[in-house]
Amino acid sequence: MDADQLLHGMDADQRAAVTCPETATVLHAGAGSGKTRVLTHRIAYRIAKATADPQRILAITFTREAASELRQRLGKLGVARDPQSVTVGTFHAISLSLLRQRLADTHRQMPTIVHNRSVLISQAAGSHPMASRPRELLVEVDWAHARLISPANYAQAAKRNGRYTVAPHNEIATIYKNYEQLKTQRNTLDLDDLISRVVEAMRLDNAYAQAVRWRYRHIFVDEAQDMNPLQYELFETIRGQRQDVFIVGDPMQAIYGWNGADKKLFDELPDKIRGTTVLRLPNNYRCTPEILSAAVSVAKAVEPNIDVRAIKAPAEPVVAKGFADVESEALGIVDFLWQFANQGGANPWRSAAVLVRTNIQSETIVDALVKHGIPVRTSRPSKELTSAIADAAQSRNRDELATWAADVLAESESEVQQWVAEQVQAFLKTDQPGGFDGRSFSAWMRATAADQRSVEGVEVLTFHSAKGREWECVVVAGCEDGLMPHASAISQEQIDEEIRLAYVALTRASQQLFVTWCETRKGRVAGQSRLLGEIVAKQNPSPESQDATHSNKSVARQPTTARRAKPKSLEDELRAWRSSRARVIKQPATSVLSDLELRQIVTQLPKTKSDLAKIVGQMPANRIATDVLAIVAGAEKRLSAVATK
Repeated sequence: MDADQLLHGMDADQRAAVTCPETATVLHAGAGSGKTRVLTHRIAYRIAKATADPQRILAITFTREAASELRQRLGKLGVARDPQSVTVGTFHAISLSLLRQRLADTHRQMPTIVHNRSVLISQAAGSHPMASRPRELLVEVDWAHARLISPANYAQAAKRNGRYTVAPHNEIATIYKNYEQLKTQRNTLDLDDLISRVVEAMRLDNAYAQAVRWRYRHIFVDEAQDMNPLQYELFETIRGQRQDVFIVGDPMQAIYGWNGADKKLFDELPDKIRGTTVLRLPNNYRCTPEILSAAVSVAKAVEPNIDVRAIKAPAEPVVAKGFADVESEALGIVDFLWQFANQGGANPWRSAAVLVRTNIQSETIVDALVKHGIPVRTSRPSKELTSAIADAAQSRNRDELATWAADVLAESESEVQQWVAEQVQAFLKTDQPGGFDGRSFSAWMRATAADQRSVEGVEVLTFHSAKGREWECVVVAGCEDGLMPHASAISQEQIDEEIRLAYVALTRASQQLFVTWCETRKGRVAGQSRLLGEIVAKQNPSPESQDATHSNKSVARQPTTARRAKPKSLEDELRAWRSSRARVIKQPATSVLSDLELRQIVTQLPKTKSDLAKIVGQMPANRIATDVLAIVAGAEKRLSAVATK
């Protein structure tokens, strides 16, 4: 593609980033600023201008999905996708390629890469109780690898960094040491070892280092705010002393410190690479002004001078609402999503997501969505799917596996079980190395069929999983102290990361944003997150002043005849209750009961929850029936007593 064509439709900041000189450049690209477009156009522009040889370009990103997107976008820009063109990959993929080539050149065998780390770490734990919790152990091992911390130094480093672990740090250090020894004994590597081996080889063999640097003369790094010290070592080792680097990141989206990432590495790049130019992309093309304003109000707690600007036209206001408990919140989310769906659109469910801080929040929400006719697409397999795969996995040979599939297809009415049976039949037709039994089928499903049964629906996923994604409508659920920020955040650094994580979650919405929280969660007091103060204040005037206004207008409208004394007395009592309730849930009085609903209650005097539901709807009735019906009954009792006298 012609160089000038590559600049078409870009704003001034984007154009400056694409066309800047071929020296060290750090680009601060905010959420929704078009940073992937700028990065790919920068690569294509350099090639079009003949200032970079495509064979010598290395583009590093953090996930396979991001690498795939970069390749696709470069292909659309006319950058060929062949072995002699731009190299695009993750830190691990690039390291694997370099290590394989290195060992082949020196006539050495490539070690086996560990595919089931959980088994290995459990073996390293031996009889320790943590052997049954391999995931938690691997989180600590990965953090230590990322921070270049050896087993001997783990306990001290973990304590210094405030790492919360179920077992004592020194015991985890022993397991970590055993894990490293087992890998050495079995001549195996895990993914982080790939990076370490390449860095070590380049440091020990200058000729090899120069060869790698000659091959990769132009380096591009995406999402650089997520670099950990190990990855940074690889970047620096390949870079050498050269300045032809283009590094893209957003400090406000640095959310992986818990996994070893170090935001300071990105922040300090201009000081470490002499002559670095720092550019910014402040324009946000994703979020409406209302959404971006809400996100910025949260971000200011950690970055008071955050510079982002919404380009889209104003649209729907952000809706922030509290609920009594998790069940009520889930039903409220159902209401919000149906509200969005009823606005029209070819596939509203595909355009919506519910974001939660922890996976444990998902179950109640998913159950409510499914129960009320909203299709759900979760990032985790359902219990029914997991159960069906486990059932098939008990088959001891090919015949038993085939029989299981045939029986399910003939007898089961479950769509999930039938789908798994179809996958069994597909598996039996493959040219699969090794035996055909239930265990090999289960492994095949994990490796190749994890998302084959995905359906179009609302996605329910964690804040972390949502990074890099966007939807028209987003519900950010559980915005409470204890979840946002999470209770595990103890140090100021950890709290700051939680605030950035909240900012990331809020900026996933492009058109409509709903924010929810619970007053109680699983029996404990929760309540609105302190991070939401400005969002709620901007959305609502104080409940007291608002209710006073409504009350004054109502009094002015009321006739002064004795005949109206009864409903007026009840109305005043309901208004007082409404104000009190509003203060508790930190919402405007009319979100508890509208003026119309309140007057209908006064007029119709409901006696049962069903009567009340006809006025306010079933879900609100479930929440307020106990209080409202008691107030109505009390008013009628007083009226009856007056009439008797």
